[in-house]
Amino acid sequence: MLVLRNLHNYLTQILSPPSIHTALLLTPEGALVSYATGKENEIRSKDEIRIVAGLSAEVWAETRGTEGEEGTVEGELGRILVLPVEVPLEDASGPSDEPLLLLALNGTTDARWEVMSSKARKLVAFLAPAVNKYRGQMQPVSSTLGPGNGGGAKSRTRSTATSPGRVAR
Repeated sequence: MLVLRNLHNYLTQILSPPSIHTALLLTPEGALVSYATGKENEIRSKDEIRIVAGLSAEVWAETRGTEGEEGTVEGELGRILVLPVEVPLEDASGPSDEPLLLLALNGTTDARWEVMSSKARKLVAFLAPAVNKYRGQMQPVSSTLGPGNGGGAKSRTRSTATSPGRVAR
């Protein structure tokens, strides 16, 4: 079972402040699940964490499917490494789906990519079997739009700001 307190503890264990100072678990869409920071002298705001999460999701969207399945970027926020939390392809059965979760590590520009990758891969290997247990329950349901599902019905509401016949009074 995935317990948020345990996830936070696992994320905290892979930090190496000050070089690797933030670890996040997020969805591929950028929704934050859990995070840990190790900056003792500097408190990171929740907004800054959300920025790192959004950037991490964007890095994943741009680099997924490439050799190594590892997304990296370096910028104003330092180095960010993103990995999917999933069982490796050789252990998985069936086609590779979008991962349920991503792990992102954020470090300074002095953090070594090899160290970040090694730490992230160890945690991914530990978390992946537990996450994959929930794949069937958490997979988005494909929506088939038809007359009974709202596909054929027209909206009965109209915005007064965008209606073509709006008259200024």
